[in-house]
Amino acid sequence: MVATGLHDPSLEWLNPAPSSLAEGARLFEQIAAHRPMDKPPVDAIFFCNDDLAQGALLAALRSGVAVPQQIAIAGFNDLTGSDQMVPPLTTVRTPRAELGRAAAQMLLDLMRGEAPVPASLDLGFELVLRGSS
Repeated sequence: MVATGLHDPSLEWLNPAPSSLAEGARLFEQIAAHRPMDKPPVDAIFFCNDDLAQGALLAALRSGVAVPQQIAIAGFNDLTGSDQMVPPLTTVRTPRAELGRAAAQMLLDLMRGEAPVPASLDLGFELVLRGSS
């Protein structure tokens, strides 16, 4: 976004509160109400995890905001229940179990005084397109 000149820091909503459905609902309400004078209304929200996004979907349902027609919502991690939301949540799936195994192996290598091989690892991701976007 920065490289293309499309980055707008006012559209980044950072909150140190622990992630929860309730926090996702609060963030959705704040973001949906955000109406900058010189910009169009928000039409999509990407949450850093699925529990926030699930809370946002529930808040949208309660407030009558049509997802994805008015605001698209996406999450991250493909947590349990994301496919059962109304509409089902679009998300980014990461190989969490494989990531944990690789991290544990690297940590064991370091504890033995060995350099982990490889020193870094890209395990990839998968975009899971569902009804919320």
